[in-house]
Amino acid sequence: MMTDRKELEGAIQNEVERRQFSLMNDELFGYVFGSDERRDITADFLGAALEDSLGHGITGVSFMPPREIPVLRDRELVSRFAARCELGEEDHAFAELQLVNYLEWRELPLACCAEMMSAQPEYDIHPVATVSILSYSLFGNGDWRSDYYFRNVETGHILDKGLGMHFLEVPKFAKAETKPVIEMTKLERWMAFFSDCLNDVEKNELAKLEPAIGRADAAAEEFFNDGENVSRYIDREIGLRLFRAAMQDVKKQVKDRGEQSPIRTDLK
Repeated sequence: MMTDRKELEGAIQNEVERRQFSLMNDELFGYVFGSDERRDITADFLGAALEDSLGHGITGVSFMPPREIPVLRDRELVSRFAARCELGEEDHAFAELQLVNYLEWRELPLACCAEMMSAQPEYDIHPVATVSILSYSLFGNGDWRSDYYFRNVETGHILDKGLGMHFLEVPKFAKAETKPVIEMTKLERWMAFFSDCLNDVEKNELAKLEPAIGRADAAAEEFFNDGENVSRYIDREIGLRLFRAAMQDVKKQVKDRGEQSPIRTDLK
């Protein structure tokens, strides 16, 4: 992996010119999924991720400032977008969409759920959930999707799905056995978009089957028409790649010493 900043900048600039971009870059992700004018895109994705948990589709979202988590370190490695999700009629839920580039901390979603729950009036509690898109592999199993609720440890019975934490591991999806776009679920199609694992023909099919994904792709293209956006994207991408290189170096040093690394470094 390149570690020279100038070389990295040139390589990323070439990628941008060829429109080879990464949705795991916070600048681009925030432009596509954190904008009021593209709330329909965010609602479509959250609906795909949470429909089973909430038991409803999401008809719309309105953004709110994410509640401060005092113990959250490495803030620059997590992008957070909090939203009130409309479920039809007068029902609603609260969700936080997170892009996590590196943070070995499973407690973060639980802390966010607790904050969302505590902010509600005690007489009018609505479901809360976090959806964390991970650019690295966090859990030891082979599943790219992991859903967590409160459950009975003996029977497996779920007490309630009104508080859920959902992890989507992009590298695992990219490595999973592929299937035709037409056979994918809506969430699988979104994951294919995030992982950029489709060819041009498949991408066109994806955009036709899922108009919201087509609009997300168009927004990503639009992002790079602004020079300031490009500069911020490149700066952020350099930082992420240098960080990953440093983590890989730590892993190698620990391995050379015959120790077990306390840090997961299988970022993609």
